[in-house]
Amino acid sequence: MSFSLFGNALQCESGGSHVSISQFPTVCKRAIDNRTWVWSQGRNAWRLSLSQKSERIQTLRRWRMRTKLAWSRVWGRWLAIVSLSVACSGAIVTGKETEKKSHTTTAPQELRAVWASTLSPCMNSPEEIQALVSAVRRAHINTVIAQVRHRGNTWYNSEIEPPAPEWSERKGFDPLATLLREAHEPTTGAQRLDVYAWFNIFSFGDPDSTRTKGLGTALRHKIRDWLSYDTSGTRTTFLDPGLPEVQEHLLSLIEECVRKYDVDGVNLDFIRYPETEAGYHPRAIERFNRLYGRSGTPSPNDPQWNEFRRAQVTGFVRRVAATVWSVRPNAVVSVCAVGFGAPAADGDFTKSAPYRQVHQDWAGWAREGCVDIVTRMGYKREHVAAHAKQFRDWAALSRRLQDECAGRLVTLGIGGFFNSTTGTLAQYRVAKELGLGTSLFSYWRPTVESDTTKAYGAESPFWDLLGQEIYPEAVDPPRPTWRNAVATLAVSVRDPKGRALDGAQVSVSGKASKQERADGNGWAVFVNLTPGKYRIEVKSGSQRLVREVEAKAGKVDFVKLTLK
Repeated sequence: MSFSLFGNALQCESGGSHVSISQFPTVCKRAIDNRTWVWSQGRNAWRLSLSQKSERIQTLRRWRMRTKLAWSRVWGRWLAIVSLSVACSGAIVTGKETEKKSHTTTAPQELRAVWASTLSPCMNSPEEIQALVSAVRRAHINTVIAQVRHRGNTWYNSEIEPPAPEWSERKGFDPLATLLREAHEPTTGAQRLDVYAWFNIFSFGDPDSTRTKGLGTALRHKIRDWLSYDTSGTRTTFLDPGLPEVQEHLLSLIEECVRKYDVDGVNLDFIRYPETEAGYHPRAIERFNRLYGRSGTPSPNDPQWNEFRRAQVTGFVRRVAATVWSVRPNAVVSVCAVGFGAPAADGDFTKSAPYRQVHQDWAGWAREGCVDIVTRMGYKREHVAAHAKQFRDWAALSRRLQDECAGRLVTLGIGGFFNSTTGTLAQYRVAKELGLGTSLFSYWRPTVESDTTKAYGAESPFWDLLGQEIYPEAVDPPRPTWRNAVATLAVSVRDPKGRALDGAQVSVSGKASKQERADGNGWAVFVNLTPGKYRIEVKSGSQRLVREVEAKAGKVDFVKLTLK
C-alpha cells in the first residue's frame, strides 16, 4: 500500500489498485498493524510506503533534508501527508525531530530495561562497560539499570560508603561516570541510553564479611546495630526500616549520587522487609508502642503492627521521590516490585504476598504517584504450567494497574536466569501483547543457556535475537511528563530544639485533602497534588500549627515548620 502526492492530488494504491479518499481510513486501518514506514525522496513527490513483509515495525533510517530551501518548497505537501498518516496511526514524527533522533520512532512510552548486577562482571573496568552498552544496543533495549550500591560497597565515587574492591584499585576510573559517558554520548547513529542508579536499600548482608572490609570501624558498628531482628530475636541481614537513622543514611547515599551524576533515574531494590517476619529491632518496637499507645511485643499478625511496617517503607519511598525530583526533575523514580506466588483471584492487591508478607505496597505507590515506574520482578518459570499462569495473572494485574495510573508505568520483570531462550522470548511476547514495558534480570545471565555455553554477558547470542524477534526497532526511553502538571509538598515538622516530631499529624487541604503521620525524621510528603494554594495543618499532642502555601506544577516545594 502506498500514498503519493503529485501536484495537488493524493493517490492511494493498495495491491496494485487505486483507493479513493473515502476508502482511505478503512484500508489504512487494515495495513497499519505491524508496519514499516519507508520514506523516499522523489523529484516532485514525497512517497509513503507501507511494507507488509515484516510482522513487526522495522524503522529504516529516515531521509535528511538536503537543504533548507528544498525543505521550504515541499513543506506544504509533506504536511498534508503526515497529517493524514497521523490520523490513522499516530506513528509519525516531524522532520526536525526525525533528524535529531534518526534511530527511533514515536510510540507510546515503553521501558525496555535490563538489570546490570555488579555481583557479576559488568562495571569493573571500561572494557566491561563498553561490552555492556554494546550488547544493550544490539537488543534495542533503551535503559540500563546499573547496580551502584549493595552490601556497603559502591560503584561510584561516594564519600559515605567505600568503593567496591573490584574497581577501587583502578586509578582515575569511576564506573558510573564511565557508564554514563558511554550511554549518553553514543557514536554516530547509535541510540542514547538511559541509566538508572540501582540501590539495594534495606538488604545489606553480613557487615563482618570480607566484602565489607572497606566500611571502617565506625560505619561497621552502625550497620551492625541497624540490622533488624526476627520474632525469635535472631539478627537478620536487613537493615530495620523502622529506625529513622537507617532511612537518613540510605537517603544520603541516593541524594549524593543524583547530585554528583547525571543519572536518568534511580531504582530502589529490596525496598521492603525480608521474607521472614522481621522488624523487631528494640528501638523500632519502642517507636511503634509510643505512636500507637501500646506496650509489649506485637505479634506478626497484628494489624497495627503491619500498618506501621508498611508505613516505614512507604514513607521512605515518598522521601526518595521528593529528594530525587527536586534535584533532577526529569529523573525517574522506580522500584523493584516483588511478585511472590500469585495475585489474589479478585485482584485485591492487599491480599497479595508483597503487601502482606514483606509490607511492600507497590500498587499503592503507583496509584498515589510517589513512583514513576514499577519495575516488577515477577520471575516465573515458563516451562512450569503453574508458574506460567502466575506470570500471566500478574501481567494482567500490571496492565490494569498501569491503566489506573495516568503517566506511571508498570513493567513485566522477566527472569531469564530461570528460563530457556524460548521461554524468555515467550514472556517478552506477553508483555508486547499487553503493551507493557519490560525489565530483564539479568545482563550477565540473560537465559539459562549461558550456563551451558559459557556465553555470559555481551557474549550471549540472546541480545541479537531479542533485537530481531521482539524489538526490531529502537524506541526512546520513557520520560515522567505526567509530573509536569502536578505538585509535590514535602513538609518537615520539628520542635523548638530542632528534634523531629515523629508521628505528628500533618494534613493538607485545598485543591485536594490528604493526611499523613510524619515519619521518624519528621517528614510528611504529599505527591500528585493539583497545583494551587494549600493549607497545611500540623498537630502534635496539644500543639497545633497552620501555614498557607502554594504548590507549583512540576515542582517539589519544601516546607519546614517548627511547633513552638
